[in-house]
Amino acid sequence: MKKRLVSLLLSAVMVVGVLAGCGTTDTGGDAAAGDDAAASGDVSSSDSSNGDGMEGTHVFMFKSTGNSFGDLMYEGFEEVMTAAGEKVSYQSPAETTVEAQVSMIDELITQKIASLTISTNGDTGYDEVLAKAEAAGIKVVSVDSEVDPGLRVTHVSQASTAGVGSNLVQAAVLIVLGVDYEGLDMDMEAVLEKELANYSGAEINIGVLSASIDTPVQNGWIAAMEEELQKDMYKGKVNSGLDKKYGNDELVESTNQANAFVSEDKVDVIISPTTVGIAAAGQVISSSDSDIKLTGLGLPSEMQNFVPTSADDDAFTYVCPYMMLWDVIDLGRLTAAATLASYNGDYTGEVGEEVSLDAFGDYGARTFTTVESESGEGTTLVLGDPFVFYKGNMAEWIDKL
Repeated sequence: MKKRLVSLLLSAVMVVGVLAGCGTTDTGGDAAAGDDAAASGDVSSSDSSNGDGMEGTHVFMFKSTGNSFGDLMYEGFEEVMTAAGEKVSYQSPAETTVEAQVSMIDELITQKIASLTISTNGDTGYDEVLAKAEAAGIKVVSVDSEVDPGLRVTHVSQASTAGVGSNLVQAAVLIVLGVDYEGLDMDMEAVLEKELANYSGAEINIGVLSASIDTPVQNGWIAAMEEELQKDMYKGKVNSGLDKKYGNDELVESTNQANAFVSEDKVDVIISPTTVGIAAAGQVISSSDSDIKLTGLGLPSEMQNFVPTSADDDAFTYVCPYMMLWDVIDLGRLTAAATLASYNGDYTGEVGEEVSLDAFGDYGARTFTTVESESGEGTTLVLGDPFVFYKGNMAEWIDKL
């Protein structure tokens, strides 16, 4: 079946728009700021609760401070909440652990927050504290990484798990084969099937530099990658086993793991399904004599030194010829809309229910329909398909995302 990566900007749901004035933050600098804040007892990256305390505040919690993905998501979350006249606060721990998030949630419950929107650090360990939040009347919505369906209203997902996994593998193999990305209408699967049919070289090996070993969303994508590699077109051409390493979504550890890939020299390409990991790998590979190529999920602003930025560039003289992501700020907007609708009693997270998002900036009003989660447990709101950043569009996105 013909598969296409359709730009969020061209789809009926993801209306054409630019993120004018949306800056990104330096990961290393934010990490240092997060550590300083933790030392003073304040680990919030942003707080618009107007100094009235946390009671009645809608809290957004990412995996840890100093993560640009979380910062940008909160930007969209805050935009929607403040436009609705609600108090909102960004409360993330300095450490990327389940224990750090649980401790913070427990404290927030005592402060009588209105809702909790969370991207978790693991699959388990949250049941007791989230049950406590539910008993206190706090609405819980998960985004990026899921929590137990019985303890959330719904989950907001960037894209389908299968779609992310398949597209990342296809891009990685095409890059190893030296096939440039042709544009948003490119049918990667069809092109790859033709290229592999004529390929007689050594078996291609793929490495994955992911977040932590128990992060739900990345693990789902990795499982989808492994499923993609079972297709007949890869047999005898691409190793079905993935060489996996984990950087814990921390710059230093991700850099260490990227260095390990380079020193071992066992893979032809690295897929990093995390913005921290892909930036670290880009720096490591570009600073070495390695021939390893790179793709994954990255922010153009953080990857500009490792990717082609002009249509005239030879993409394969760069570490990362092309990569993917989605509109992270809009993911935050959709999450806020779901949380707010739940808080107002207009949304229960049942299959078929709709969540509406008002127009913001260059984005028009949109409606999203709740579907059953891929796991078969609980429900999900899906933002859209991954978007490919390549030499034909990279320059216009570097200042936007």
